[in-house]
Amino acid sequence: MANWFDYLSLLATLTIISALAYGGFLAMKAISSAVESTKDSLKTKGVNLSKNGVSVKTNKRYDREDYLDATQRGFIKAMKASSGGNQAGQEPSNGPLQRENSSGGSRSRRAHAEK
Repeated sequence: MANWFDYLSLLATLTIISALAYGGFLAMKAISSAVESTKDSLKTKGVNLSKNGVSVKTNKRYDREDYLDATQRGFIKAMKASSGGNQAGQEPSNGPLQRENSSGGSRSRRAHAEK
């Protein structure tokens, strides 16, 4: 026969399990509502998320000339970045740095280049 301690242990165990289940339910509900509100805010910005993927709404149509201009700009940036270790959009330097001769004094290279 079970005594009062066994019933108390059963009640405590069931209370803990039900509290964890209820907490999980509340967490799932909060996460679901956060996801829905994020989808709604992205939808107002023109980004539509669905099970099939993402679609972006734009209000401008590009014609062939705009597409070619953008492609050419990308190629030019890539060529500049690949030559001589330059970063994209930076112009290559005008040549190697010139060393100052030892009799030139304590001028820096920058001061010498500005001269």
